[in-house]
Amino acid sequence: MKKNHLEDLYCLNSLMSYKVRKVLLVASLYDYFLLEEDGRLTDLLGSAYKQRDLGYVPTLHRIKGGQDALKKLSEEQFDMVVTTMRIGDMDPFTFGRKVKEIDKEMPVVILAYHTPELARLLEIYDEKAIDRIFIWHGDGEILTGIIQYVEDMKNAEKDTSLIGVQNILIIEDSISFYSRYLHIIFEELWDQTDLLLQDSLTWTEKSLRQRARPRVHLAVSYEEALRIYEKFKGNLMAVISEFSFMREGKMDSNAGLDFVTMMRKEFPSLPILLQSNNQENEEISKRLKTNFLFKKSHTLISDFRNFLENSTGFGDLIFRDYEGKEIGRIKNITSLYSLIDTIPGEILTEYVIKGNLTRWLFARTEFELARAISSLTDLENKKPEKIRELIINIFIEYRKKSHRGSIVSYSRHFHNDYYNFSRIGSGSIGGKARGLAFIDKILSSYLKEEEFPQVSISIPATLVLGTDLFDSFISKNNLLNFALEETSDIMIANEFLNSELPATVVGDIREFISNVKFPLAVRSSSLLEDALYQPFAGVYITKMLPNNQLNIDERFRSLASAIKLVYASTFFRNAKSYIETTPNRVEDEKMAVIIQQVVGKSHGNAFYPHFSGVARSYNYYPVGNAKPEDGVANLAAGLGKTIVDGGVSLRYTPAYPGILPQFGNIKDMFAHSQKEFYGIDLSHMPSTAFTEEDQYLVKLGMDRAEKDGILKYLASTYSGDNDRVYDGLFGQGPRIVTFAHILKNEIFPLSKILEYLLKLSEDSMGCPVEIEFAVTLDPDKGLPAHFGFLQVRPLVVSDELVKVEVSDIKEGSSLCHSKFALGNGIIKNIYDIVYVKKETFNASQSSLIAKEVDRMNNMLRTEKRPYLLIGPGRWGSTDPWLGIPVNWSQISGVKVIVEASLDNMNVDPSQGSHFFQNMTSLRIGYFTVPLNNPDCKLDWAWLDRQTAAKETQHLRHIRLEKPLEVQIDGRLGQGVIFKTGEGV
Repeated sequence: MKKNHLEDLYCLNSLMSYKVRKVLLVASLYDYFLLEEDGRLTDLLGSAYKQRDLGYVPTLHRIKGGQDALKKLSEEQFDMVVTTMRIGDMDPFTFGRKVKEIDKEMPVVILAYHTPELARLLEIYDEKAIDRIFIWHGDGEILTGIIQYVEDMKNAEKDTSLIGVQNILIIEDSISFYSRYLHIIFEELWDQTDLLLQDSLTWTEKSLRQRARPRVHLAVSYEEALRIYEKFKGNLMAVISEFSFMREGKMDSNAGLDFVTMMRKEFPSLPILLQSNNQENEEISKRLKTNFLFKKSHTLISDFRNFLENSTGFGDLIFRDYEGKEIGRIKNITSLYSLIDTIPGEILTEYVIKGNLTRWLFARTEFELARAISSLTDLENKKPEKIRELIINIFIEYRKKSHRGSIVSYSRHFHNDYYNFSRIGSGSIGGKARGLAFIDKILSSYLKEEEFPQVSISIPATLVLGTDLFDSFISKNNLLNFALEETSDIMIANEFLNSELPATVVGDIREFISNVKFPLAVRSSSLLEDALYQPFAGVYITKMLPNNQLNIDERFRSLASAIKLVYASTFFRNAKSYIETTPNRVEDEKMAVIIQQVVGKSHGNAFYPHFSGVARSYNYYPVGNAKPEDGVANLAAGLGKTIVDGGVSLRYTPAYPGILPQFGNIKDMFAHSQKEFYGIDLSHMPSTAFTEEDQYLVKLGMDRAEKDGILKYLASTYSGDNDRVYDGLFGQGPRIVTFAHILKNEIFPLSKILEYLLKLSEDSMGCPVEIEFAVTLDPDKGLPAHFGFLQVRPLVVSDELVKVEVSDIKEGSSLCHSKFALGNGIIKNIYDIVYVKKETFNASQSSLIAKEVDRMNNMLRTEKRPYLLIGPGRWGSTDPWLGIPVNWSQISGVKVIVEASLDNMNVDPSQGSHFFQNMTSLRIGYFTVPLNNPDCKLDWAWLDRQTAAKETQHLRHIRLEKPLEVQIDGRLGQGVIFKTGEGV
């Protein structure tokens, strides 16, 4: 049965479903004392099972006498019965038959002493009453072997069919020998399995794979051995057999030889170990091409261990040439990937055909790999190099699938693992990377390929540097006190850039960059980033690198500088100011770094995706029939910097893709259509401006997007002949970025994908979410696409109950009211108002206004006075023509913000930007007052009548004697700011 990696993991979790948790031990007090040895037996069981992380420890419940035991079995649930020979009121076989009458599936074993009584007992042996007899040699460890044997007996058939668990058949009729032998076999299997599990596996995966160790079967006759063989012969790892044992009720000296001959015809390469008390039988074993074990040998245990290691796959896989000379040794999966290219094709082919490679993989519980190689057909007629190619492709595909949804340690040997999610360092990967790793796991678990045919949905290839490397960098270069005390960002950046990265990471980064030749995004992932209520969105640096220079040293220098700049941004003024608004301290913050493949394509000297976007599962501004829970998305051509920086983008609700609120008429279309986009500059121009975040970014016009063929899917055309807009590109009319072909004509199922992913992410995280994404289309292949899932973070939605009805507000009582308000609750401690003068406002002066706001903010923060900030357009936009381009450090003392539209500044609100996300997450009240909306009002005249406490060229600062009262209804998205003394 063909299974994939996820199904294998699920099956691993389902293995060993029958567990011996409660053992009923029927024994006299004396026999129990001999077994227990004052608690030693209990300790042995606890030690064995806890060491294997099996999640349970069998417990013993002793009772004396057969009748009392039968009564106990009828009252309580047990998983196994062990009885000694002397139970007083009945012989053990009579007892066993009565137990089977109560529960025919109950395993019953006899634990006997090696006495003449046992010999007489064997004369009346009843296999229907007793499952097996074992001899106690004075060591309680025998009971651990018996319990595991019973568990294997119960679980083997199901576990083998479930996932292909391997099996070992032991044919041995000497009770004394197999009683000594069984515990040793299990210990060896556990230890060998434990040694083989890769270091890269998580503790959970290791624990699950331990359950997949080979199952052990014991047969005492030819007929019993044949039944087991026929049932499990497709999954036999090895057979260990005596030369002579019972056949047809009689001892047969040729039974073992006949059994081996039969198996050899069907499985010529099956590892077989023949064992005997007669050393002369070793010659017969050699003729049958089997291993031999002399039972009386002083090295019996080590000889058996050697058989497991050298013949069944537990040891190193040693490739030898035709003269027996070693030409390659593979210790683990990692070394297998490294050496497979170097093994001569003929030798590799022989090892595959004989099953050596698959046995080695099965021993390591690599079932999917082993099954895939076993499924290769007609190998005898294929050329050796073709077989090598097939195997390598199986390995590559397996690593891609098996590593998706997990974080693996970066290996210089396997830089291709970077195409999944890998890490360098042992520290935390930070909030942003945790979100990516989480959604990668969710996508790998729940998103099926058939859900969106021809669309590849995944996170980009990602490498994360852990926070321990940040700590090492800061400590090694003695940067902490300097970074905490210094106030100049440029000074901090230069100091960090001139410092040395830890030697432990330099080699890995250099190896990485020598193998990766596509553009990279170097992003922050701090401990605090993307946490609920304090997401730090856009607070730290993201640097895009073209990474296309021919000189490796130059590419390494650019990457190292970008990492250092991200580290430095932990202490930039903007970050420090933001952290001070949270309960955290700057020195508590630690920075991990994400190095991620940029989603996009090369277009001449620029690299960018067809479009990027930000989507939320909760919409603060629903339009028409849309509900807040329907979500909202912002789209823009090129890199997503346009959106997160507050630039012009298209906003719509995925559930209603035909409704575009900002495109009410043709005038609005021209006014609100994207005019520029960002790409990564691929020009080979040496630069040392490493302190600049946008060093390698280029802003391009839509004429370039049309030239590159991007607008074909994103734009509409205005026809002046009939004053209409048509979907697509026609003639020479002006282009308007409407995404019509995608939203209306669905050449790409964006809306369905966003609805699906938002729902999946929200359900998985347990709260509303925001995601960032980028999409590339491939028109040359019928328009298949890659949807790059760049980020997911929790989104704060109001949960307190405050009732505001704008229609009920008394005329003249409010300074501001709006049906587009964010936040929730009542604020009564604002005495100060800072607002941009309406009459003298000019968008060309926005950058100067931002500096004045910064100075006003510093003054009020120093005085610890929260304030109301009012201004036109989008606060926090990087485009000064859309609003005041402040960053967080420049308004860090604000408590409530108002964005008021003016005739010369009428833009959409700030949804989609990092600024907006931080504002809502810090629960700063936010009001939007659009033009000509009767439900939204700002009383500019009242503001102008108040006495100014301070006034600059563009700002007025008012200080009131009584505080404003701000009420925001988070459920309805309505809010009001009552004037002094006039609130309710």
